[in-house]
Amino acid sequence: MLAPKKRDHALARRQLYLNYGALSLATVLQLQGHETRLIHGEHYTPDATLMQLREFGIFPSRHPIMLSIPSFYALTWAQSFCQLVKRTDPEARVIVGGRWVVGPDPDWLRGLLPEADVLVEGMAEPIIGSLLTSSPDLRKLAAPTPGFTLNHLLVQGHLRYQPSVEASRGCGMGCKFCEERDIKLDRIRAPSELAHSMALVQEQYGGADIHPYLQASMFAANAQWGEQLATTVSELGLNIEWRTESRVDALTPRAVAALARAGLKVVDLGLETASPAQIVAMKKARDPDRYLASASKLLAACRENGVRVKANILLYAGETVNTFEETRSWLDDHASCISGVSVGPVIAYGPPKTADFLLEDWERLGAHPVDPLSKHVSGITHMHLSKDFDSGAAEAASLNLSRRYMDADSYFELKSFSYYPRDYTRADFDQDIERSNLEKLPFRLMARH
Repeated sequence: MLAPKKRDHALARRQLYLNYGALSLATVLQLQGHETRLIHGEHYTPDATLMQLREFGIFPSRHPIMLSIPSFYALTWAQSFCQLVKRTDPEARVIVGGRWVVGPDPDWLRGLLPEADVLVEGMAEPIIGSLLTSSPDLRKLAAPTPGFTLNHLLVQGHLRYQPSVEASRGCGMGCKFCEERDIKLDRIRAPSELAHSMALVQEQYGGADIHPYLQASMFAANAQWGEQLATTVSELGLNIEWRTESRVDALTPRAVAALARAGLKVVDLGLETASPAQIVAMKKARDPDRYLASASKLLAACRENGVRVKANILLYAGETVNTFEETRSWLDDHASCISGVSVGPVIAYGPPKTADFLLEDWERLGAHPVDPLSKHVSGITHMHLSKDFDSGAAEAASLNLSRRYMDADSYFELKSFSYYPRDYTRADFDQDIERSNLEKLPFRLMARH
């Protein structure tokens, strides 16, 4: 990306996000006998990345450049990169994927990315080999959770990144704002399979300490599954602390206790809101009281079992001073169970074809776009949430809420566990704070009294 998606400061530019979807494709190609390499653009300029390809001797090439665009925030980077590729080598074949960006409206994207020779709309594991041929299979396909282990050795500079292990795909819980609201949840991979994958990944890192992210839009393991994972981890002699993502009503306290014994150390929980009205508006749950009761029990279980919680909070369309205060009050009551929070206002992603139904619903709740044309231009539509929270007020409230529950220590611990380079130290972090605009930092520098 040309800039971090939330707030641009030195700390945000340090973050590394392993594109595990692209790594899955690279691994499939490698298993099929092809020599492949995965390079992340990170926050390097497009021309610096292209120069890197040239220095490696892999551009120009008779093989295609396969470009993964994982989010609309990466689109401007991709546009510049594709223009550079074609200007440098007009014969280069550029294949672009990334189902969240390509899938909603390929015709819209083609207008913004005319240099792309091929657009792949769905998940490409079943067809990736054909994309190397002159007759690519371009069916829009889904793909189940892969049973193989991602080969991190294919990632240029892989030792800088914390690894990923796919646990499951899909969600299907119907939350209004979520891109996976209608994508059915796959069954989670077998515990023994996941444990052996973690062991293989640790071998790829030379036996060093790793903190893999068990990737799942909704990690929904039950207690029995967790016990089996703990048993296998013990039998293999693994001592690996890992992280995952789930809903506050998808894990039970018994499951958390078992998963903690299996190495779970950090969980990102999509609470989103503690306002009953907003829970219903988001379609997060039909029974807000039951939802919040489940959340309370889960957070308490995480604290009791030494699992750090990062709570995701979403300021939603129709947000009022009252609904915001309901969430803040609930978080105050559970502050001892929370290591940090990630807070931000809701954003509509996608071109008009997919964004319009969200925008129409949000406008009925009292919200309206900051720029009605942005869905056409970038696929990113920021919102004025209500008369109480215009775009600026929502951003200010997001920062204040984040700082209320997170200091520099907790922020560093959570980010360094999964997202900062593996060799990034606290001294590096402190130096980057000095280079950052303090008004944009989502944590407090002084302890609360």
